[in-house]
Amino acid sequence: MTSQSPPNVPAPRRRAAWRRCEPVMTNGHALAVFEAGRSDAQAPVVLLVHGMGHWTQAAWDTLAAMFEATHRIVAFDLPGFGDSAKPRTTYSLAFFVAALRAVVVAHGLHRFALAGHSLGGMIAADYAARYPGDVRLLALIAPAGFLRTPKLLLRISASPPLLWLLGRLRPPRAFVRRALELAVHDPAVVPPDVHEHAYALSRDPAVSQAFFRIYAGAAKDLMRVKLLHARFARWRGPTLIVWGKLDRYVPIRALANARRVYPTADVLEIERCGHCPNVEFPELVAERWLANGI
Repeated sequence: MTSQSPPNVPAPRRRAAWRRCEPVMTNGHALAVFEAGRSDAQAPVVLLVHGMGHWTQAAWDTLAAMFEATHRIVAFDLPGFGDSAKPRTTYSLAFFVAALRAVVVAHGLHRFALAGHSLGGMIAADYAARYPGDVRLLALIAPAGFLRTPKLLLRISASPPLLWLLGRLRPPRAFVRRALELAVHDPAVVPPDVHEHAYALSRDPAVSQAFFRIYAGAAKDLMRVKLLHARFARWRGPTLIVWGKLDRYVPIRALANARRVYPTADVLEIERCGHCPNVEFPELVAERWLANGI
């Protein structure tokens, strides 16, 4: 384990030059898929899975840019987010893993580094456990699924009446902005266009409905957290875990459970960093990824 104090945040940062791919279908719904970097068959592949409230560019722009010269980078917007479909369905962990699998198959990926942030970390962990032959390195950034939550709170949060009500709300601009700012220690690292796009997405009723359906699905999965962790532990390959010490959304105390699941994982804790090390300190994340052979 390494605990590291980051340097001052550089600005502005270079962003990845994403190439939009043909949509990938999963359960009859279209996924927005993007690639960056090299396109030759010899290039090592990194597959990226973003978290709640994000989309490909918001989560991975600066980190992906650091690997464009050396890697083929594949990313997609999860169902319910960004430019992907937002169906009225059950957003279970299995549903998301199926979407990830659809991208893997459609793009002919094999032996790739799989990186996930937040909700994407939980999805990546489950994928690696189910398809270990596909993955050469699992990189988790503040992953969801490792914090034990009281079952009563989970049941209340996932109750249909509450979700029906919340799914019809249109959050004000200040609320959307604050939600993004709380995900980082220094709000200055969130670009203005990310704030604007997040607000535009929040105006779409399908986004609000999908968001709370996703939360309900995650709550049901987390009610069986012991079984979830037992499944995650089937992955025995190289693992890297990165966490910000000031994470407000998935507090770093969850790291203890992640360590129990992955006892040999390389762990990087970053000082003065919130829930998004991939956004706040991509240089430190990239350095540790490279050290682990991503």
